[in-house]
Amino acid sequence: MRRLWTDRRNDLRVIRLIANSCWLVIFLAGITQVPTMAQGTKRALVFAIGDYPEAGGWPQINSLHDAVYIQQILQNQGFSTDNIKVVADKAATIEGIRAAFEQLIQQSGPGDIVVIHFSSHGERVEADNNDKIDGLDECVVTINAISPLQSTNYQKDQAQYLRGHVLGDYLKRIRLKIGGSGDLVIFMDNCYSGSGTRGAAKVRGSEYPFVRPGFDPKRHNKSDSSMLSKVEIFSPEQEKEMSPYEVFSATMPDEMDFETIDESNNSPVGSLTYALSKAFEDLRTGSAYPTYRSLFAKVQTTMNVAVPDQHPLLEGTENERVVFGGQFKHQEPYNELAQYDKDKNVVEIKGGEMEGLSPGASIAIFPAGTSDTTKGTILGRGKITKSTSFTSTALIDRLLPIKTAAEAWVFISEHNYSIRPITVRFAPGTSHDAAGRSFSVAGQQRIKAMIAALSFVQFGNDADIEIIKGKKSDSLKVVGNGYLFALVNSILQDSADFKQKLEFYARYKFLQSLKSTVDGIQVDIQLVPLVAGKPDTSKIKERLVNNTMVVYDGDTLTLRIRNTGSHDAYVNILDMQPDGIINPVLPNTRMSFPIYPQDLKILAGEEYYLPRGDFIAISPPYGTEVFKIFASEKQINVENIATARGAGESRGVMTVMEKLVSNSYALSRGAPTSSSANADATSSELVFLIKPKPKK
Repeated sequence: MRRLWTDRRNDLRVIRLIANSCWLVIFLAGITQVPTMAQGTKRALVFAIGDYPEAGGWPQINSLHDAVYIQQILQNQGFSTDNIKVVADKAATIEGIRAAFEQLIQQSGPGDIVVIHFSSHGERVEADNNDKIDGLDECVVTINAISPLQSTNYQKDQAQYLRGHVLGDYLKRIRLKIGGSGDLVIFMDNCYSGSGTRGAAKVRGSEYPFVRPGFDPKRHNKSDSSMLSKVEIFSPEQEKEMSPYEVFSATMPDEMDFETIDESNNSPVGSLTYALSKAFEDLRTGSAYPTYRSLFAKVQTTMNVAVPDQHPLLEGTENERVVFGGQFKHQEPYNELAQYDKDKNVVEIKGGEMEGLSPGASIAIFPAGTSDTTKGTILGRGKITKSTSFTSTALIDRLLPIKTAAEAWVFISEHNYSIRPITVRFAPGTSHDAAGRSFSVAGQQRIKAMIAALSFVQFGNDADIEIIKGKKSDSLKVVGNGYLFALVNSILQDSADFKQKLEFYARYKFLQSLKSTVDGIQVDIQLVPLVAGKPDTSKIKERLVNNTMVVYDGDTLTLRIRNTGSHDAYVNILDMQPDGIINPVLPNTRMSFPIYPQDLKILAGEEYYLPRGDFIAISPPYGTEVFKIFASEKQINVENIATARGAGESRGVMTVMEKLVSNSYALSRGAPTSSSANADATSSELVFLIKPKPKK
């Protein structure tokens, strides 16, 4: 997002919202949604295919981990274990998958809520009909499928892949069986998708399509939809008899799907499955029920952190439908116990600094299965005494009435948000680039010494940033997505600039991963195209590509802000660019007609636009951009913190959220890197893509 003028004090480009009025235009929107409550049974069919035989040529992946995650999500949502069927590994042949679907269809009835989850490799196989515009069918790789690099008989081996249109036929039958009062949701955690944040990330698919000799891809257009989106077009009469459905796909059709690491368990898991587990924890009920669009927005946010540049898809009949037909069950976020030492009164927790469990944080322990701590029976309380990124230890105040660690869950009653150090490394090849340039051994030691002196940076192989020696200037590249983050004329000669650029990135990573929720505080924000200078919400759908907003260089848009919570809230927004630069959006007092923090109070159930004539002008850099949104019952002002780089504040007393943001701007001054109080604002994100203007 887009700078229309330059801040001469620090030469950072900032946003300017052009205004002809300092007033917000208020629209009463009546946002409250009344869901149609489904009355049937909750059923699920989970496919976990990861233990592929070596002879088939498909590498093994961690799909069984995914099965554990999705079962826990579903159980938290009221799915009984008897109605969750798992088809794993050796059972997941083409015949086993078909038999499982036939059984599900037979058991299902009107009003049922049905969830299908696939964790497997994905592959593109030459289409067996003329329906696909790219000539390729996206397919599920069954346990006995042979990879294209191993196959010696295309006709025989292609029959072992579950094609999208075959799967679509099963889904059509399910939709007819559960009828208009039912609900069908499909999760596809397989290829094709983006790049993982860790070098050891496993890919869930092949870069080689499975086609016969002589296949000509130039004869076909590129597909822009998932394997299930355009299976068959039904008449309006047919649709009336069928249930609605939604498909969550881990990737766009030309991308690879990477596994990520669950920060709670430090274990590999499918990126979509991991994002779903976090999204269901973050969903809240208020004046509005959570919708599939709001669930997808939270999935996008988590995946943007875990697997940068990987783009999930949401497709289906109506994404504004409420989750599970109105039977969504709120589950407070929790962590599992890893171990309980009765003699020392100490618990080991699966979760650490990444989740606010740094030393000083307070916890409460409840029986496993507790969804609402205000109604549950507390077993004990404790304080975190030590932690790592993924684990923590707490001293508790009493003997717990449990026999095993699995009988209790940990809920955070007071977070300690730490600003976790970023990790840097020299580019692979001992910092040589293609031209053979490199830092000398002495130069590398000097750079490592610079890093060692900074509390917010560490040196290591599992890196966020790579240092590259250049001919005219040195560069810092983001490992996860390959973006050039910053140029430094000479790291060895300008250490201050080098340190400042690292500080910028550490702040970006902290704010990107910062999550906080306050019950009753919830807002929904959309980018709205301008037509003849006025917002036109009918144009939003034209900009959605698989429910991801796509904007282009030169576009002008405005913001629509809806308070979907049960309390009035003040709203602040930061713009986080793909290159790591952070700019204030709202409030914005640098315009000719300023918008002040006090102007941004939005009453519960109301809808606001920026003033008529205000707009956001889109310009490079291209890539995935994030609006970081803060909503609080107290007035907040992150603009002042961002523009003053944490040095100033709008009032004598800052809110907890303001302190957290401010601390991220004070890294180089040795300020505290944590806050041991619960954040008093709900944070959320709006993820969108910026692309070059299409050529006519």
